[in-house]
Amino acid sequence: MLQQTARALRARALSRRTLSSYSPPSSRFCDINDLNWQLHSVPHLIAPFDASMTMPVLEAAESFVNAHGHLDPLFDVHESKFEPARISDKSSPSASPIVLHPETKPLLDEYVAAGFTQMQDPDGMDLPYTLTCAVNAVTSSAFTSGVLGHWTLTQCAANLLAEHGSPELVSKYHAKLIDGSWTGTMALSETQAGSSLLEIRTKATPTGNPGEYKIKGAKMWTSGADHGMYDNVIHMLLAKTEAGISLFLVPKNLVNDDGSLGARNDYEINGVNHKMGCRGLANCYWSLGDETGGATGFLIGEEGKGLNCMFFMMNEMRIHVGIGAAVCGKRGLQESLTYAVDRIQGRRKQPNSPSKPIPIIEHNDVKRMLLQQKAYSEGAMMLCLFAASLSESSEKSDKLLLEVLIPLVKSWPSEWCLEANKWAIQVLGGYGFTRDFPLEQIYRDNRLNMIHEGTAGIQSLDLLGRKTMLADGAAFKLFLSRVGEACERHSSDPATSALSAQLASATEKLADTTLHLVTKMVAGEVDEALASSHDFLNAVGHIAVGWMWIEQAGAAAADPAYEESHFLQGKVLAAKYFYENDLSKVPEVCSRLRNSVSVVNSTTASHLLH
Repeated sequence: MLQQTARALRARALSRRTLSSYSPPSSRFCDINDLNWQLHSVPHLIAPFDASMTMPVLEAAESFVNAHGHLDPLFDVHESKFEPARISDKSSPSASPIVLHPETKPLLDEYVAAGFTQMQDPDGMDLPYTLTCAVNAVTSSAFTSGVLGHWTLTQCAANLLAEHGSPELVSKYHAKLIDGSWTGTMALSETQAGSSLLEIRTKATPTGNPGEYKIKGAKMWTSGADHGMYDNVIHMLLAKTEAGISLFLVPKNLVNDDGSLGARNDYEINGVNHKMGCRGLANCYWSLGDETGGATGFLIGEEGKGLNCMFFMMNEMRIHVGIGAAVCGKRGLQESLTYAVDRIQGRRKQPNSPSKPIPIIEHNDVKRMLLQQKAYSEGAMMLCLFAASLSESSEKSDKLLLEVLIPLVKSWPSEWCLEANKWAIQVLGGYGFTRDFPLEQIYRDNRLNMIHEGTAGIQSLDLLGRKTMLADGAAFKLFLSRVGEACERHSSDPATSALSAQLASATEKLADTTLHLVTKMVAGEVDEALASSHDFLNAVGHIAVGWMWIEQAGAAAADPAYEESHFLQGKVLAAKYFYENDLSKVPEVCSRLRNSVSVVNSTTASHLLH
C-alpha cells in the first residue's frame, strides 16, 4: 500500500503546502498537515529533502491508523499472558509461552504489507530517516499501547546490525528483520543492575568458533522478548567477557548457513512484567543457559566495546521514545479539543452576557489547558524531528550538537507531554478518568516513556556531568551559539522580536549557570553540582523547545497566508504562551542553581526515615 501510494503520487508536485488551505485534522489520531508543515516550512531546522513524497506517505500512514486504530484499547485491556505449558512442544520455531491478543499478528502483518518496515530500505522506499520518523509518529499516535513497538525495536536492531555487525551476520539476519519475517529486541538490563549496566552479570565465553560464544545469565525488562507470532526473535544482548561488556546477537532459533532455521537456542522466558501501560508489547524476564550451559550468541563489534555499539541503537530508540511521548501529547490535545468543542456547559461570566450555556472551549481556563498541550506537544515534536534530521547529517558540528540534544529529546517530551496529558484529562472533567474516553489509557501509556531508554535522572546526569564538557565544552557551546543565531534571525520581526529578546536573555543566564556548575565539578564538588541536575535538564530543555518555537513562529508569521490562516496564527500564539508560562521560569531556576546550596545533597536516608 505504502509503495504503491507513494510511487503513484511521486510525480505530483506536492511540495510544501501553504496553509491558507489548511483544514482541521482528518483523523482523530494525528495531524499530518502539521507534520508536513514542520518538515518543510520551518527553515534552519530540518535539512531539505524531496517534499513530493511527504504527503503521500503520511496519508498512507493516516489511512492505516484510521482503519486499525480502533483495535488499540483491546491490547490495553487484554494484556499479554504467560502460559508456560504452551512451550512444552518446542518443535515449532514460533512456539512461545507468551499469549497476545489474537488481533496482534493480523495488525502487525498489515503494517508489513503496507511497506512500513522497509521505509529506509534502499530496495524498498529508501525514504529519509526524518520522514520515516514522521510516519512512525502517525502510526504511533493510534497505538499508544506500544503494539507497534515490535517493529520499532526490530528496525533499530536491524540498523544496529548493519552498522556494527560482521558481513556474515548481516547477510544471515538483516534481510529477515527488515522484511517483517523476524522481530528484534534490545536486551540490556538485569534484575540487580537496573539502569547501571556496569553491574550486569550475564557472562559470555568463547566456544572456539570465530565470533561464537556461550552465554549464561538472566535478563530483565526486555520488550518483545517472545511472542509466538513469527519464527525467530533476534536479541541484541549485552554480556560480559574477559575484556568487558560486549554486544551479542542471540537468536531464538539458530540459523543454518543456508538460511533455514536450526535448533532452538538455550534460553527460557520466565515471565511477564505486568505494567500500568504499554500493554500491547509484552515485557519479559528470561534466562539463558538453563539446559545446556549456554545460549549461543555471536559477537557484534569488538569485545569490551559493547556499550559503544549499543549506544547506536539506544540513541535511535531515544528519538523514538521522544516521538512517542510527543504524539501522546498531541493525541491528548486532539481528543480533548474535540470534546471541548462539543461539550455544552457553563455560562459566560461577562456582565449582561446571554445566560445560554456555551461550549466549554469558550471558557478561558479550558483554552489555557488546550494551549498548554499545544505548546508542549508541537514543541516536543519539532525537537524530535530536528534531532532526526541531525542524525542524517555527515557534518561533524551536527553530530556534536546531536550529542547534547539526545538527553533532551528523550526526557523533555516524556516529562512535559505527560503534563499535557494531565491537562487533556482535566478538560474532560470526570469523564477524562473513565474508559469511555481514551485519555486515561494515553496517560498511562505515556507515563512509561519517562523510564524507557533511561530515566530523566540518568539523562540529566549525562547532560550536566558529560555533555557540558564534551569536546572540552565545544558541544554545549555549539548548542548555545545555535540558539543565539536563532535569536538574531528573529530579532527584527515584529511577530518574534520580543520572543527573541526573552530567549536571548534566558540563554545568557543558562550559559552563566552552566559555567558555574562545570567549574564546581572541575573543582571536585561533583555531588553538589549534580544534585540539581534534573532542574538543569529542564532548564536546557525549555531553552531548546523555546528555540523550536521561535523558529516555528517566525516561519508562520512570514507565510503570505498568515493573516487568513488560523493555523499559522495558532503557531505564534502557542509560541507566545510557551514563552510567557514556561520559558519565563528558566532565569529563576538558573539563579537558584547558581546561588543556593542543594538541600538534596545534604539530606541523608536517616532524615527521611525518622
